[in-house]
Amino acid sequence: MNKALSLSQRSFIACLQAVFLLLLISDPSSAEDRFYEGKKVYKKYCMGCHGEKGDGKGIAAKNLLIKPRDFTLGVFKFKSTRQGSIPTDDDLKKVISSGLQTSSMPNFRLMPDNEKEKVVAYIKSLSERWKKEQPEGKLSEIKVPDFVGTAVSIKKGEELYTAKCQMCHGTKESRLDVRFFLKWNAEECQDITRPADFKYGVIKRGPKVEDIYLSITAGVEGTPMLSFANLLSDNDRWHLTSYVLNFMGKDRR
Repeated sequence: MNKALSLSQRSFIACLQAVFLLLLISDPSSAEDRFYEGKKVYKKYCMGCHGEKGDGKGIAAKNLLIKPRDFTLGVFKFKSTRQGSIPTDDDLKKVISSGLQTSSMPNFRLMPDNEKEKVVAYIKSLSERWKKEQPEGKLSEIKVPDFVGTAVSIKKGEELYTAKCQMCHGTKESRLDVRFFLKWNAEECQDITRPADFKYGVIKRGPKVEDIYLSITAGVEGTPMLSFANLLSDNDRWHLTSYVLNFMGKDRR
């Protein structure tokens, strides 16, 4: 009995020591420190366009046709979550790392990963949405089917494109002069967007086959580019991806 009690006592003391050690090595101000470190990164790389308050009103914004993101709204175009949901941290890091082609958002591939994480944390602090919501409806890992890029898939995708996409994106022969003035937070602004012109061979989200599929599946939040997740079957979305890839003059590689 005494042995059992002694063992219990030793276990209890060991637990207390572990807790005490954690308290010693824990920095109660670490969250605050990360906030200020993220703010430093933001000031260095982001504030010129996105503004001191993160409202998209930096000194360079007035010269840009497509305005910088207003982080205070918590609405992001390029993400892997369902329409209406906030993005994941990885979604934000991807935009920082890859930039947005055909826009003024450069890539920061050379930024250390820990700085990306800090600035993502700071960006999230600029909107109340992250205090109330969690990312929802994230797409599972995307695996490109073997049929993508084949002649049969491209043909099926062309039929879908003609029916679903041509009215905004135009054809290989001609691009329609379509422009949209966007509304953020129910207020019309001067943010103008045009449907992607696939003849340029790039889309803002990125250069990969998966990026095309993701734009079709998740849509582009806050723009007329809607999500086709519930409008087309998964195979049809991949066939459409095949045709857009062909339109861009690329193969599945």
